[in-house]
Amino acid sequence: MDTLAITTIASTTVSLLSPYLKLVGENLAQKVGEEIGSQVGETVWNKAKQLYEMVKSRFTAQSDTAKVINALEKSPDDNDTQAAVRFHLKEMMETDSNFAKELANLLKETSEAGADTVFHTTIMGNVQKLVQMGNVYGDVKI
Repeated sequence: MDTLAITTIASTTVSLLSPYLKLVGENLAQKVGEEIGSQVGETVWNKAKQLYEMVKSRFTAQSDTAKVINALEKSPDDNDTQAAVRFHLKEMMETDSNFAKELANLLKETSEAGADTVFHTTIMGNVQKLVQMGNVYGDVKI
């Protein structure tokens, strides 16, 4: 697997895990599970959990990376911790192509379940008008 693919997989994994871990950390997992209600929502939640468990099992197998995944669990929004997880994920995928393929396949399944429809936007500066659209059908006039 090439370097760009590995980097993309690592970044996508961390992007999907952070919101999942934030919900778990806030003890909202049960509430979210109850409120989701739809099959799609439950599938997304289950895929995120499966992704987390796959990554965690790899990280906890080594003492130097166990600290990193524990730090992400405690502070899922911390950019430095996310970068450390990405770094170690890339290392793991470069040395274990089977892990890289398994992770890529699980990300594909997670995306197909709808997990990639979650957006995180940070806006800085003087914003007078902001428009965000998704899944627009028909004519759109602004």
